[in-house]
Amino acid sequence: MSATRWGAVAGVGAVGTLIGFLLAPARTAASYLVAYTACVSTVLGALALVMIARVTAANWFVAIRRHAEQVTAVLPSLAVLLLPVLIGVRYLYPWTSPASLPDDIQRAVQAKSSYLNVPFFASRAVAYFAIWIIIAETLRRTSLAQDRGDSRALERRMYLVSALGLVAFAFTVSFASFDWLMSLSPGWYSTVYGVDYFAGGMVGALALLAVIVAVERHRGALRSEVGPDHFHALAKLLLTFVLFWVYIGFSQLIVIWSAEIPAERGWYAVRMRGGWRALGAVVLLGHFALPFCALLIRSIKRSAVLMTAIGTLLLAMHYLDTYWIAMPDTRSHGGWGFVTDAFTLLFIGGTAAATWSLRRVGEPAVPIGDPRLEESLAYSTD
Repeated sequence: MSATRWGAVAGVGAVGTLIGFLLAPARTAASYLVAYTACVSTVLGALALVMIARVTAANWFVAIRRHAEQVTAVLPSLAVLLLPVLIGVRYLYPWTSPASLPDDIQRAVQAKSSYLNVPFFASRAVAYFAIWIIIAETLRRTSLAQDRGDSRALERRMYLVSALGLVAFAFTVSFASFDWLMSLSPGWYSTVYGVDYFAGGMVGALALLAVIVAVERHRGALRSEVGPDHFHALAKLLLTFVLFWVYIGFSQLIVIWSAEIPAERGWYAVRMRGGWRALGAVVLLGHFALPFCALLIRSIKRSAVLMTAIGTLLLAMHYLDTYWIAMPDTRSHGGWGFVTDAFTLLFIGGTAAATWSLRRVGEPAVPIGDPRLEESLAYSTD
């Protein structure tokens, strides 16, 4: 769709979200946080892909790298969309009003008060986005400049930015996940929480990239540049991160559950009852079992149509996975429910898509100045 149509979608979502904040602020803030963190992790996954491909000199990725760079161009709009989270922080995070918490949780919050306070929370969020935007815009603009010449000097610059950026990325993404999601339950923690957030974002980014590339190829923009072999390679990487996601999630579960510490097991105990248990089963089926079985089949990995279907499924599952992680810890689960979920998702997703559509106008579909482009176009898995 065009930027205008995506803007209309975002407009409908914005109106519904605003009404939701007026009538049911706690429930709407929870819905907004889920949609927002799912979207941010997906865009950050695309940024990680660009940096990893640079550092590892992944030639096959060059042909589709421009589309990943264009996804990262959404980050400035996501920085603006953080404002409702900061405004609604007192509806979301129990550490903002510790007097209402049980005594043991109060003590835990007080011990973390130098870290868990609103001014420092907002300052860290600004710092995270500043780092991500600087890295993403530097890589994207340098890649576009490379299309106009001086390939060797710019290639080295992008390599250095990516190598250093990956270190900064690892720390900032981990702490962002601690701040925005894990602190919803201030008495609980996991040492691999940041890795779990990163793994989900990588699955979302690869799924989104598969959909974008397939659609662009269908429209004719990439018909001669991207073929079945590129989809095959993308599918193999997607399968790798699907397995990585389930491995990290299961490792976290088995370590916490086997320790038999009530304060730690409680986080999972809530999610293993009633509707949350059913949602967890859906996520396990749609985020792991079905795509795992499908991506083992060579013909599926090489099909643009089938990869579009798998990518769409995994994007939906990534949102539901974030929902399962975050929503049980929020202060409100009833009320407007799925209505606020739908409007906030339309608002954030529509805004991100409109930004993506606007910022990619006039850009070549492939990085025509990259010295490895010819080798990438000729890539074969045989």
